[in-house]
Amino acid sequence: MAAPKSHVLRNGQTVQVESSTLVVGDVVVIKMGDVVPADMLVLEAVDLKANEAMLTGEPTDISKSTVAKDPSASFLSNMLYSGTSVVSGHGKAEVLDTGMRTQVGLIAKRLGAERSVTAKNPLAASVNKLGTALAICLVVVILLAATIAFQTGYQDPARPCDAGDRACFFKNSFLRAVIMAVALIPHGIPIVCTVMLRVGAMEMAKLNGLTMKMSAVDYLSATTVICTDKTGTLTEGKMTGAALMGAVHDPSKGATAKLAESSLSFYPLKGLCPNGGLFSDLNMTEEHRKQMDKIFDGKEVRQSFAQPGLPDLALPDDMTSHSNTLDAMMARAHLSCGFLTCYGTKLARDAKTGVWETTGNMTEGALKVAAAKGGYWDDEGAGHALHSTCVRLSDMEVPFTSDRKMMATVHALPENHRVESLQFASDYTHFAILKGAPDRLVDKLGSVLDVSDGALHLPGRSMNDVDRASVKKHNSHLAHQALRSILLALRPLSAADLDKMKACSSADDRLAVILGEPTKVVFLSLWGIYDPPRTSVPPSVKRCHEAGIQVVMITGDQPDTATAIGKKIGVICEGDDPDIRTALCSELHEPMCQRRVSGTGLWNSRRASETLKSLEQLQRGSKAGYGGKHRGSKRLSVHDVRGRNDATEPEYRSEEVLAEITQRVRCFARAQPTDKVAIVESLKAQNNIVAMTGDGVNDAPALKSAHVGVSMGIAGTAVTHQASDLVLLDDNFSTIVSAIQEGRRIYNNAQKYVAANLSLKFGEMVSILISIGFGVVAPINPTPQLLNLLVTHIISTFCFAFEVAEPYIMKVPPRSLKDDFVISRTQILFRVVPFVIYFPAVVYASLCFGMLSQVGTADNHAIIGTSMVLDLASGKTICERAGWEREGEYKLDARPFHCRCKVSKGGMPSGDIDEFDQWGSGHMEVSGNPIINKDMFSLSRSVWKGEANRFVEPCKGNRDMWCWRDDVEEFSRPVLPSGISCGEYGVKYGQSMALFTIMTGEMLSLMSFRTDGFFIYHLFQNKFYLLTLACQLFITFQIIFNPSLSSLLDVVALERIHLAAAGTFALCLVVLNELAKVLFRVRLAALNQELEKQALALSHSEVKSVEV
Repeated sequence: MAAPKSHVLRNGQTVQVESSTLVVGDVVVIKMGDVVPADMLVLEAVDLKANEAMLTGEPTDISKSTVAKDPSASFLSNMLYSGTSVVSGHGKAEVLDTGMRTQVGLIAKRLGAERSVTAKNPLAASVNKLGTALAICLVVVILLAATIAFQTGYQDPARPCDAGDRACFFKNSFLRAVIMAVALIPHGIPIVCTVMLRVGAMEMAKLNGLTMKMSAVDYLSATTVICTDKTGTLTEGKMTGAALMGAVHDPSKGATAKLAESSLSFYPLKGLCPNGGLFSDLNMTEEHRKQMDKIFDGKEVRQSFAQPGLPDLALPDDMTSHSNTLDAMMARAHLSCGFLTCYGTKLARDAKTGVWETTGNMTEGALKVAAAKGGYWDDEGAGHALHSTCVRLSDMEVPFTSDRKMMATVHALPENHRVESLQFASDYTHFAILKGAPDRLVDKLGSVLDVSDGALHLPGRSMNDVDRASVKKHNSHLAHQALRSILLALRPLSAADLDKMKACSSADDRLAVILGEPTKVVFLSLWGIYDPPRTSVPPSVKRCHEAGIQVVMITGDQPDTATAIGKKIGVICEGDDPDIRTALCSELHEPMCQRRVSGTGLWNSRRASETLKSLEQLQRGSKAGYGGKHRGSKRLSVHDVRGRNDATEPEYRSEEVLAEITQRVRCFARAQPTDKVAIVESLKAQNNIVAMTGDGVNDAPALKSAHVGVSMGIAGTAVTHQASDLVLLDDNFSTIVSAIQEGRRIYNNAQKYVAANLSLKFGEMVSILISIGFGVVAPINPTPQLLNLLVTHIISTFCFAFEVAEPYIMKVPPRSLKDDFVISRTQILFRVVPFVIYFPAVVYASLCFGMLSQVGTADNHAIIGTSMVLDLASGKTICERAGWEREGEYKLDARPFHCRCKVSKGGMPSGDIDEFDQWGSGHMEVSGNPIINKDMFSLSRSVWKGEANRFVEPCKGNRDMWCWRDDVEEFSRPVLPSGISCGEYGVKYGQSMALFTIMTGEMLSLMSFRTDGFFIYHLFQNKFYLLTLACQLFITFQIIFNPSLSSLLDVVALERIHLAAAGTFALCLVVLNELAKVLFRVRLAALNQELEKQALALSHSEVKSVEV
């Protein structure tokens, strides 16, 4: 891609250079179509205009001049700003700032303030806390288990240590403890939580919330405050004219007579649809409205809604028949002038969808739709004729800016000096239509229309204080109806006035000419524009309040309008004092405080330096008068030291004062982009988790500052999308609430996962710890335990990400981040602890069932065997081992030479017992079930040849212990080979039953942990769980019945009766889990009842500091 280039004056010649090489002091030649390469001071301007929408959000073009008309403005008229585009004219400008010192760079500076790379989202921080607690627990478990195993001499029956081999004892004890602890580590928590957040992001996308960062899912679940725009987010963004008010003077009643007022209303109001009428408020009733709703046809462009005694004043026929009435004359004047001043906005119907759409400014769209209801269309009828007779002078226009809050268009008068019902004096050739905010324009008014001879004459009678107060009263009345108000005024212009305007070099100069003679500025109409709240917003705000989330509306409207909208959508609750809940954003600013400025232009030309110096003097002069000291600390980002370019931004009050304001206020009016940053920073400083919405480039810093930046997918810019964490594809506030619910669902499921995971792991740990402490066979060996860890504890638990939300999650306050371990105390006491208690009992029941039926005991020491001559006969052991005496020491053989097992004939431990003996043979190789092949190990068929004392005898040094005879060679000692003794087989059988119970029982327990309610109602809701259940059962059966896998994992195939018993024990886990959940639900219901009260109380209280 080619680098952007600029034309620069060098040595008196115009040369082209790369824009990146520009330096302060360069003089750049600018023309239409150029993108401004740096922040520059205008030196020459010939009809120079720039579009600064990327900085201001205003779509209108700004005229540029060599003199700044308003030094206190945020963006000066004698400056060109980097990144903006030149739309007309040409000129020269001197570079003042480049790169990060430009206005765009200032935004980039705030956007560049990334969160710390070490900062973690709430869930990650909570997981870390949990991990730290578990790490301490692991150390304790390792030390405890190793100590107990070493002190009690606990051994693995399959691989016992030689007698006296303390190193072997210590090694095995430590390894057993480590393996147990490794199984306790929640390896799956990070990956499962990551999967959950990703699934949450996918679900949000289905709800029209595009997640740009996965952390947004988690932050939304903990959000305590939502700061939101009004237009297009809380409202439909489809403004439509709802009310019209005008006032005229009747000369026949005397010069001091009260003004005759005309109050009109549009109905039906169907967004941008022009099918509606205009009626007198005095005559229209609720019954009339119902009748209009009945006959309304959305497919029609315009119907007649006139009824007996109620003429449709916007319908041309009714206008004509009632042309002499005041309401009819005012209606034509309102609609025609509103039509002329909104030339840049178009109204059209989509050919495919049939939906009416406007292009251009939304407020002008409302006037355009209203004019269309009166038959004023751009390309036909009265509107086309009006454009032809009242030609607009584009070069005389005064565009709208956020600073002046008004605009003006200039039009030629027809020969008869009449525009619809408006009659101008004969000495005027043109007229200007002023349109703007009433609070800015009402004080500029100087006259009211005169009505006589079937026309409205201007200029009319001078406006007095009573008249002006009446206009303000009506403006306040509209605001209290949640209507945005726009004031239209007329200014007749003579040829001399027009010449003065042509001589002006800027829009501000032209506006000064228009407003220069107040007696000629005539009040025409006050429009009430309705932007209906989205039907889904009031219920969504109510849901936020029920969830303990505060909603703060930030709007550019006047306070009364903000209050009315706030009440209508529920941001201001019933019983709240509107004066407390609503505030102007100017309350956030220090009164008349001079900004701290850093940096000077050392390399500017003398002319530029003098201009900058004069601007700084003017700025200081306009802000003089504040000499007090700041109260409180100023550590927020909005309190930073600014440079020359942002010196015009307001100085914000201290943290403490900002906190006082943001705690009580729900509706901020007349907001600027930097005010949003101050509000967000203040709320964050009070430890709130803040979500912030925005659409313009200037909103990007506020979005970046918030924990969750939410941009508009339709109205938002690319910069805001990149700065945000969540994009609302439908620009709807309700989507944020749905996203919060999704975030809470994910967190709640994460809690369930952690509860289930810790229950399974601690259950297994306690089971093994019991085996070590009580000297019984461990229910599961290390290798199967690690396999179960992967299959059940990690892969299968992904199903929690897909669980539906519990009904209470949006009726409790946001979770407290202080000491949050993901899992709650209630879950630990009523879910984890009971499971850890009954899990070992069930598992050992399964283990003992198998071992008692196969070997007659579950005692670990009995299975390993002893060398004592009388232990087998007395029932203390089932296996006998022999040793030898050398140099006064007794060395015990690792393998038994004789075992006596008790096998249940029917498979039930309580059934008839079949007792048999196994005698060792050093050369016999047998695979499979040694119990089935018991005859091969009988005393008569083995090398013992029916003599029990053929190879062993009581030791000479200790007659109570067995020793090998002296003539028995070491390599030919007849011991039972590894894995062949009935004792070892019984251990494998019991552990196989326990493994089946553990794997199946844990998988079925996950089904119970998935929901707080009775699991049977949710059994088939989670398809991923059903899939993992089927896969896990398949794996379990393969482990038990596949010979290659079973031999690898030291398990054996189970008989049907034992398989059924192991399955029954697994089901017992589910039953016991459900019984424990009964108490859990009782406790949870009581807890949620208290939390619901807290959440509702929060919606009627101030935004309090949140402990995190």
